[in-house]
Amino acid sequence: MKNSKNLIIIGLLLMCMIVVTACGGKATQTVNKDKVFTLDLNIPAPDNSANSKVQYYSYKWFVEEIEKRSEGRMKINVYFNGQLAQLPELLDATASGSVDLGYVTTSFYGDLIPEAFITNMPLWAKDVNEAYDLWHNTEIGEIYNNAFKEYGVTPIMNNFVGNGGWLLNKPVHSVEDMKGLLVATFGGLFNTWLKGLGATGVDMPNADWYDGMSRGVIDGIPTSYSTLKNLKLNEVVDYVIAPPFNNALMLTMFISNKTLEELPKNLQDILLETAKEAETNALQGSNEDSEKVLKEVKEFEKAKAFEVITLSKEEEQRFYDSVQPMWDEFASLSEGNARIIEIIRENRKER
Repeated sequence: MKNSKNLIIIGLLLMCMIVVTACGGKATQTVNKDKVFTLDLNIPAPDNSANSKVQYYSYKWFVEEIEKRSEGRMKINVYFNGQLAQLPELLDATASGSVDLGYVTTSFYGDLIPEAFITNMPLWAKDVNEAYDLWHNTEIGEIYNNAFKEYGVTPIMNNFVGNGGWLLNKPVHSVEDMKGLLVATFGGLFNTWLKGLGATGVDMPNADWYDGMSRGVIDGIPTSYSTLKNLKLNEVVDYVIAPPFNNALMLTMFISNKTLEELPKNLQDILLETAKEAETNALQGSNEDSEKVLKEVKEFEKAKAFEVITLSKEEEQRFYDSVQPMWDEFASLSEGNARIIEIIRENRKER
């Protein structure tokens, strides 16, 4: 009899536990359903969405669409000029969860994640369309994304910008003319290329480029032609070298793995799907930006702001040959990098 009573009591206790657990689960679901998730996006650069369609889709259209598609359950606050974290700290700040999202050219982090150097690799693709195709239809994108995920952040958007080349204060008609030049760089593998050309890299943030060129601290900058207008470099540059050597400069938006895991599955889906659509829109925007930038270069040249020097086909090939040691060093840094270079070289042969 005593045993029967004990069994009844145990049974009742188990039933209560089940009911409480079920109620608790339902309450949690209700809270999550109504909760608004506010994410912080940190961008080290100024807001350039008014001048660039790539940037418009990356952090203006994207942010607006996220709030709209989530019906207000997910909002993104954007902070420019590195208000939450400057470029050197941004990757680790995002990986730790101190910052939710970052948007940057990740080549700066190549010493931490070797695959990141691809984002500013000269001559790896002929234009943004080829870069986009290689990124999504070969292993390159997967290798890159997985390397960042292992570090603690997940790339959700990778956008390409074209027309990156030499902006100089001294004329360059051949590889030999690069000898002795002081060039602003992003450090890392770029210095390997410059050393091979006989030039010297000078680490200098883009905020100092105008002053550096005007005072003769540096002789040139390897950067997008768009900076001629956006950073007013047309006022301090004497020569623009064509054709551009970097037609696939890439910017990545990454999210903290911790932040992504905290989002409910339906909001994760909205975030990733919207980012993918923004990436597709940005590709079209990049092509339109390129046409606009090349038109601006011609207008500046016509106004005699600077001279455009067009390299011969022979010199183009020589510059391509000169970058191969940089590619080889990139390949030596990881198995993923070696595979990326293998794919790039195979693609070059098939052109």
